Amino acid sequence: MDARPSQGPEAAAHEVTSLVDRASDALGGAWTVVSGPRLGPCPGEVGQGVAYTYVKRRDDRGDTEADLRTLERLWSDAGLETSRFTWADGAMRGLEGSGAMASAISFRSSDLGGGDTLRGTSRCAAGDYVEMRERGEE
Repeated sequence: MDARPSQGPEAAAHEVTSLVDRASDALGGAWTVVSGPRLGPCPGEVGQGVAYTYVKRRDDRGDTEADLRTLERLWSDAGLETSRFTWADGAMRGLEGSGAMASAISFRSSDLGGGDTLRGTSRCAAGDYVEMRERGEE
């Protein structure tokens, strides 16, 4: 992730929330917000910027291959580079992306229980994490 803040905190939170919400809308089904958008520090020195993480979950799994194709198109159109991954001999499959709209976004679908998960982390935004947390801006 680029640790140089390039936007305000509100824009960063909105950008990642919008990206994850568009992904869940495109995949369909009943998604629940698990966390966020949650304030966190950018990698590197504390005080050099903030990032937001937003997580949604769907208990019922979709068609994983169709979901991967849908997200590859959606995220590519949003200017993100993507790559598929497989873990645990294929029991977990997913897609990761990063680029202009998010430092990281991922979709995970598991045969091991747990359904499907979308997780996005914003690009670094201007702000001091310690000060913002003390003010209750999480």
